[in-house]
Amino acid sequence: MNRIQELAEELVRRDDPGLRAELLALVEPLAEEVVAEFAGCGLEEEELRRAAHLGLISAVYHPELARGLPFPEFARNLMRGEIRARIRDRFPPPRPPRWLRLLSAQLDRALAELTRELDRPPTLEELGARLNLTEQGLKEAFKAREAFLYSSLAADRRPGDLQPEFHPELIRDRRPSPFPWQARIRLARALDRLFQLWGRIMEGLWGHKEGV
Repeated sequence: MNRIQELAEELVRRDDPGLRAELLALVEPLAEEVVAEFAGCGLEEEELRRAAHLGLISAVYHPELARGLPFPEFARNLMRGEIRARIRDRFPPPRPPRWLRLLSAQLDRALAELTRELDRPPTLEELGARLNLTEQGLKEAFKAREAFLYSSLAADRRPGDLQPEFHPELIRDRRPSPFPWQARIRLARALDRLFQLWGRIMEGLWGHKEGV
């Protein structure tokens, strides 16, 4: 391991193809270790191995080479990231409903704006005030987001991913407004039902499904 770290540190100082090739050969066994961690995820071993090697090559050719981490740990992190991305591409979580996609976009925008204005991440109170959401409503919104972002890495647990638990009726305004959150959610749900109906009509008429 000392030689691996020496090579990584030297490559930060100067780019040398020979040193890079040596580093790649020395860390190659790490790929098999990482592949073994994901046994039972639902992907073929060869596909896991290809993803791990892609992460390994990314680590070896990364311009910052570990960002201060021990290089083997850095390489494992990139390999795991590639494999997780492959798993989530193959087994994506359920598509969030329209109201949650719209709310998530507002959450992301408010978070970015407040972080710029305050020069730090906002508190829950500050974020709720910007969005006119009660603290309970904001927590429920985050819970709903997490429910639809999560996809289990284990194949035998993945069927349970399709049953997220959250309560949109708890997402409410903290002060009166002309268009309260509950009304927005009801409207977005109505639009989802309308598009589903339209899709069934088009499928019946033309024999194919229309995207929404």
